[in-house]
Amino acid sequence: MANLRQFGYRLLSAPYELVFKEEMGREAQRFFVSTSQVAIGTLAGALVMLVFSIIAARALGPDEFGSFSIILTVSGILAVFMGLSMVPMIKYASGAQNDAIRVRIISTSSIQIALLTAALTAIYVLLTPQLSRLFGISSALFLFSVGYAVISAFFALMMSPLRILSRMKAYALANAFQSVILLAVFLAFASDNMRSWQAAAYSSYVSYAVVGLILVAFLRPYLRLQFDRFWAKKIISYSLFAAPGAVAAAFLGIDRLLINAFTTTANVGVYNAYFLPSIIVALLLWGIVNTSFFPYASTSSDREALFRKINKAVPYVAVSLVPSIVVLEFVAFIFYGSRYPFSWGIAFIFAIAAVIVVVDESYASLAGSVGTSGAKVVTVSSVLALVVLISLDVVLIPLIGISGAALTLIFANLAPTAYLYSKRGILVRS
Repeated sequence: MANLRQFGYRLLSAPYELVFKEEMGREAQRFFVSTSQVAIGTLAGALVMLVFSIIAARALGPDEFGSFSIILTVSGILAVFMGLSMVPMIKYASGAQNDAIRVRIISTSSIQIALLTAALTAIYVLLTPQLSRLFGISSALFLFSVGYAVISAFFALMMSPLRILSRMKAYALANAFQSVILLAVFLAFASDNMRSWQAAAYSSYVSYAVVGLILVAFLRPYLRLQFDRFWAKKIISYSLFAAPGAVAAAFLGIDRLLINAFTTTANVGVYNAYFLPSIIVALLLWGIVNTSFFPYASTSSDREALFRKINKAVPYVAVSLVPSIVVLEFVAFIFYGSRYPFSWGIAFIFAIAAVIVVVDESYASLAGSVGTSGAKVVTVSSVLALVVLISLDVVLIPLIGISGAALTLIFANLAPTAYLYSKRGILVRS
């Protein structure tokens, strides 16, 4: 095992030295070990998830797949307030000096999330007729979105302590296991001729619930009925600063709703068919890094060095990611089938947007690790992204359809990236 690890270090040291113009130190090696553990399981899970997406898109067709995409979008908006305490929980618990403090932070945050989720779920259900009309969808789609929001928030809450505790092997296995269950349950539904958006939704419910309940048992020593007022106030304070930005970030998925409003549900399915192998894959790759990066940055005393490393890595990320994503999109569309028309131009636009998304997310994570001042900056950047997205989408989608929505993604992510870069004085604050 030691020889294999040393081989991994040597294999990575060459590109590391090429990009950052320095030798890989011990901190970088530890970061590599932590990230590689996440990467193995996450990439395995991602491969299974990609298979699920392709099979679901092909089996359901653009209309039904578009309906499932709308559920994902609406649930993301509904879940935003449920999970507001997760980021401050990770930040403060990662920097805690001992397990006793971590237990208080994790338990306090979990209680806050549970209470808020229960209250919000009741409100959403009571206001189903009004909210479903607001989103422009049926009551059935809206209620499934509420269910998806609850179960995905529960899964995310159970995954967060694994990052805090640096249980990266468990984190990777949980990700992979969730994807395997998702695919298996969906194939069972499909083999029984249940080929509708409900099949995809039920499969997601089962996969999140099973893995989440396993993690409850695994994390039992850290999940107690302890409510610490001091940490509750700190978590709420951070959450209040982050709330507007989190809401704006969640509403970035409104492009699917606008496509549905201005064109057809089938176009939502085609748009999501591009989105999955481009933006989602890019976010997945960044998520692997950020699983270790955010806790590390939260305790770092030299964020300026991290900022410089991000900037040095950007050109290499762009050169490698753009062609890779375009090829991945092309291959995915072959498997989607003839009902999904492919365009090289749209694929290239999505690939460029994916690179900008990664840069934007890296700056945002670095800013968020600073504390409340960084959370304010991230909030402004998210609001800016939402304003640009809506402003351009309402003009371009009626004119050129999903091509307009794809172009909007570039500018909606470029604007906050430029803003975060301009606030680098806050990003590097220790």
